[in-house]
Amino acid sequence: MLTTMDLQTTCGALAQAAAGTLVRGVPGSPAGRIAIDSRTLRPGEVFLALKGPRFDAHDHLAGRPARESSGWIVRRGASLPKERPAHVLEVADTLLALSDIAAAHRSRFHIPVAAVTGSNGKTTVKEMLRSALSQEGPVCANAGNFNNEVGLPLSVLELGSDHRFGVFEMGASRAGDIAALCRVARPSIGVLTNIGSAHLEFFGTLEGTLKAKAELVDALPADAPVVLNLDDLRLRSLLPRLGARAVTFGTTEGADVRLECSPGRLRLGFSGRGSLPRGVLEPRLPLMSRVHGLNAAAAAAAAAAMGLSKDSICEGLSRAQSAPLRFQRRDHSSGAWLLVDAYNANPDSMRASVETFLEAAPPGERLLVLGDMKELGSDSPDLHRELGRWLAGLDLEAVFLAGDLCSEVSRGLREAGAAFEVRHARSPMDLLPELRTRMKRGTSVLFKASRAVRLEELAAAL
Repeated sequence: MLTTMDLQTTCGALAQAAAGTLVRGVPGSPAGRIAIDSRTLRPGEVFLALKGPRFDAHDHLAGRPARESSGWIVRRGASLPKERPAHVLEVADTLLALSDIAAAHRSRFHIPVAAVTGSNGKTTVKEMLRSALSQEGPVCANAGNFNNEVGLPLSVLELGSDHRFGVFEMGASRAGDIAALCRVARPSIGVLTNIGSAHLEFFGTLEGTLKAKAELVDALPADAPVVLNLDDLRLRSLLPRLGARAVTFGTTEGADVRLECSPGRLRLGFSGRGSLPRGVLEPRLPLMSRVHGLNAAAAAAAAAAMGLSKDSICEGLSRAQSAPLRFQRRDHSSGAWLLVDAYNANPDSMRASVETFLEAAPPGERLLVLGDMKELGSDSPDLHRELGRWLAGLDLEAVFLAGDLCSEVSRGLREAGAAFEVRHARSPMDLLPELRTRMKRGTSVLFKASRAVRLEELAAAL
């Protein structure tokens, strides 16, 4: 999704929204779609030239796709080729212009919009909530993991007159990110999944993570509901300032949507407090595990706070599909059962993924294929070693490790006296020959690592 829908606006309106100057063209001329990738740019689209740490789209303005576009949105002072399209809009910063244009577009729609953030589970909760809301009308939501300063504005620019709801996942790697994204999406309800060790390299401490994620609370209208995880002690600290606005979920007694787990069965009990319904739901999820149950409870609490009926919530949760590379079930030709959860990883999500795998996998031999956890800062070696010690106590047949940092996982496993096989390689593909020999009916395999490891390529090779 690197090209927006038809915005049905004008070049002059884009200039006004982006605080820019239309240096070429007629303000009243129509401006339909905005694209940010010159490789997929089509004639008639407006090309917005972004600049990143390792690229500058202004370098591609002389190419044929850019020349055949209807217009450019470019950085003021950038060197432009002589041959230009009919419209050229200059702005101070093209990334900021993208956000400003998206914010102006968002102001045209008066619909409930949910923002989902947290250290882990954001995408799964977003997909579950999207599925629930879609039982009562069209939903606009991020595609995949479009949750940052580029992806979120592009997602908001997909809003159309047929949408009844919006659901936008918001990621953050530094203070101020969530506040900036909220200025674009203007959410009317917030969802906080948990506070964990993701991006500690940038936030420094878990308290820093909490402060960054809690920017969502400050960005919401004063009376907007805030859905939060009552099992999370750090999120629980927000309750005094939220008062009646808080809508809680979790396994803790007193949660507004309380999860109860038993083998093969998940129950969501609704408290009936305020506008919430009362009663119990038993959705059938793609993976019947405690972690997925908590994600479902978060989505159910948000959906209920947005006015959905219990029937719609239950049906939507049961129909929800996994996002790419997140708990994706795959069947091997040998009959082996594979679970690919290789989009990202940190200590909390790694444990949650392994626990989910052990709960959901059929009886038989269980193997883990794990890769490095990135962006953990100076504590990274200790956190990898600690993961190894924890893994040593599990009922597994073997653990396969890939990446330099995973040497510390291997060390932790040895120190804790793991009773199962441990294999370590620098490259995931080095593990392929032995993994192929292990594939058979009755074998279950989990693939989990940070995205940079590209562990999904190993799963695909199998």
